[in-house]
Amino acid sequence: MNILIKLLVNGIIGIPGLYWSGTSLTFAVVTSVVVSLIAYALGDALILPKTNNTFATTADFIMVFALFWISSYVFLQPYRLSGILLTAFVIAVAEYFYHDYLQRRGVHHTKHPG
Repeated sequence: MNILIKLLVNGIIGIPGLYWSGTSLTFAVVTSVVVSLIAYALGDALILPKTNNTFATTADFIMVFALFWISSYVFLQPYRLSGILLTAFVIAVAEYFYHDYLQRRGVHHTKHPG
């Protein structure tokens, strides 16, 4: 269920954001889904339980921005870097609240840095 929420939220933000950034709609849909799955596996399943919400959100922002940018470059999609940056930032804001939801639903910290 958690992965479906993530796919829905990131899709609502990522697909229009990437499309607005200049990529094709097909690329925006596929990339948004793939990046959401990678971010879930790394950010939500590995990083969040071992750190805190702020660190996990920052990691998600960097990861989403890098993956959007690299995939746009590798697949020769026209893009505006400012659009990709803004899209990654808005996703990170949503991720902060998603992480809070996950923590209330049972994702617990194993340690509390700082």
